[in-house]
Amino acid sequence: MDVAIGRAAWFKLWSSGMTRRAGTPSFTPRVVAYAFGIELPYSLLVPVAHLRLLGVSDSAVQARMLGLIGLAYLVKTAGLIALLVYMLRPIERLRRYAVGRAFRGGSGADEPASGGAAPPESLILSAADAAYDTPLAFATVWAVSWALLYLPITAAFYVIAPGQGPLGVQRAIALVLFSIALFAAALPLAYSILGRLLSPAAGAISLIARERGLAVPGKGYSLAVRLVILGVCLAIAPTSWMAAMVLGETAGPAKPGLNLTLAIFSVVAVTWAPVCAGFLAGALAGPFQQVTAVIQKIVQRGEVDRLERIPVYFKDEIGALAGGVNAMVERLEESSRRRRSYLAERERLLSDAAQRAAQLGAVLDNLVEGVFACDREGRLTMINASGLRLLGLADRSEQAGRMVEEVMDLGRMRRDDGRPFTREELPMVRALAGETIAQEEQVLANGRAGRDVFLRTSAAPIRSESGAILGAVTVARDVTELMELDLVKDQFIRVGAHELKTPVAIMKGYALALLRNTSDLTAPRRKMLEAIDRGADRINRIVDDLLAISQVSLDVLKVSEEDVDLKALVEETVERAAKSASRHRVRLSLEAGRPPVVRADPERLRQVLASLLDNAVKYSPEGGDVDVHLAIAERAPASSPARCDAALFSQRREAAPRHEVVVSVRDQGVGIPAHKQERIFERFFRAHTDTRHDYGGMGIGLFLAKDMITRHGGRIWFESEEDKGSTFYFTVPLTSEAPRGDYER
Repeated sequence: MDVAIGRAAWFKLWSSGMTRRAGTPSFTPRVVAYAFGIELPYSLLVPVAHLRLLGVSDSAVQARMLGLIGLAYLVKTAGLIALLVYMLRPIERLRRYAVGRAFRGGSGADEPASGGAAPPESLILSAADAAYDTPLAFATVWAVSWALLYLPITAAFYVIAPGQGPLGVQRAIALVLFSIALFAAALPLAYSILGRLLSPAAGAISLIARERGLAVPGKGYSLAVRLVILGVCLAIAPTSWMAAMVLGETAGPAKPGLNLTLAIFSVVAVTWAPVCAGFLAGALAGPFQQVTAVIQKIVQRGEVDRLERIPVYFKDEIGALAGGVNAMVERLEESSRRRRSYLAERERLLSDAAQRAAQLGAVLDNLVEGVFACDREGRLTMINASGLRLLGLADRSEQAGRMVEEVMDLGRMRRDDGRPFTREELPMVRALAGETIAQEEQVLANGRAGRDVFLRTSAAPIRSESGAILGAVTVARDVTELMELDLVKDQFIRVGAHELKTPVAIMKGYALALLRNTSDLTAPRRKMLEAIDRGADRINRIVDDLLAISQVSLDVLKVSEEDVDLKALVEETVERAAKSASRHRVRLSLEAGRPPVVRADPERLRQVLASLLDNAVKYSPEGGDVDVHLAIAERAPASSPARCDAALFSQRREAAPRHEVVVSVRDQGVGIPAHKQERIFERFFRAHTDTRHDYGGMGIGLFLAKDMITRHGGRIWFESEEDKGSTFYFTVPLTSEAPRGDYER
């Protein structure tokens, strides 16, 4: 299958003379013409020297010998030409392929087409073998043919001219030296000529093979070894020639003609060596010049795009250098392509990031919440339009880089209970320490329009993929209007609840009065009056709950303090719950020792425990156990998890630490779903709304219980597993005056 190759490879074929148009000499005839044309002048001088060596003086014999030499030379040359044509046949086939493909539809008379189809691999490999191996192989055959050419001619001479006498040892040595001189002269001449003529073709073929991903074939010869051999030949040839001439002149009777011998030697010596050196230098200098040109382009331009590959002219150190430079250029081009791709991708990502940043900025500026971000040193990096409005700031650019406490105006920030903030208590600063803050209430004093602004703030750290804190982000929402609406709502609830008390009391009073008059009551009427009485009690409880909620919300709930025997209070409340829950077993367990005394509001504590017992009974199956436990424990630090288990009660009390009374209520009921446990202490929240365990209620019992326990300085928490029951705990600090000596933890 043909594979498209680039313009550069075809151009190398064209410029090497392999792809000339019709009407110009093709590749093989030009090589033959150059090689044997340069040899011809020397082939005319050598017969004269040979005749002088043999001492031929008879003109008739000379004529016959010259004719014989000419015939032998023609036969030798024809054979060599046939051999050279045969050896160059793969290159000629590639040339014809190139002519048919590269110039098909070409644009000019002297330029190749813009591209063509690559030749088959077998044709490329055979042409490469011919281009790399022919110079040395053919030069060796050529030199051997010259060395052997005059041996049969010398034998023929003694047949033609028997009167010349025997050959003699000295003349035989001269003839051997003459043959050696011819071999030593022909080898470098032929190699330098063919190397110069075939190296461009070899380079072009190497480019085609490289583009096809083929390893360039051909035998490799060390440049140093070749130069040594050629140098030895260049030294041996004139020395052997001169020695042969001298021995030939002195082998027989002295004959005139030494000047002619010296003249022939001078012509050969003066022209032959420069011709060899010129062709050899041209063959060797070309690759170095191309390597230098490529390196200069890389250094001067700093770009490697569109650099031509260096042809591999010889399979030697020069070829290895060219291959190394080509590999370097390819790696540089690949690096350049990756760099351009990286830069393009970076530009695209930067453009996308800028677009997303603009979109995010637009989204942030249209949020009603104020959004603030800072780096890990606490310097502000981002604030949206709502944040500027919340803080009463005008110019966003002036805020960048300022410390968080400066931007937030720490002196104006306080908690909802009026206490001021320190820098370390600011939500964003706490987030920088790794804390996550959710829905924390704050007040910004003298905000917009000269009045306080109530904020609900959340903050979280910004982390890297490794988890390192890079900064923090805070979202603050202005809830002033919501707070005002809540205040109005709570005031309405309080007023409405107070107003309901009077009519409900009247209803209950009349119902009780009628119930006391038993003489005229029928059974149905008694049932109706009892229903009215129970309804009035229920309304009273709802009114009391509403009043309690409004008092909590308005922060007007009053908690009295007195010494309370918590053991007696718990026993009384449990006994009352057991009477009303006749279908459940309500059990109380107490730690041994003297009763604990706490400073508390007994009615509020009784209300908390009654609410927990009511829930335990309500959500337990009939016949289920409700266990109440009271014990004294070491007061847990604020940072410890809010949990209490059997191990906590089994530990011995230390001598000095503060203590608290722990009350737990455990049931075997339906439990609380895990995804609803976080909201269990919220106002009006009911975990089993719209389920088969929905037993009614307003969802305010646990809310009030948490508030009341918190007001007493205690804690409240729970442990629950769905379908297995729940355990609620609350604590009340033990008064310092309370006797504790006999209590175990």
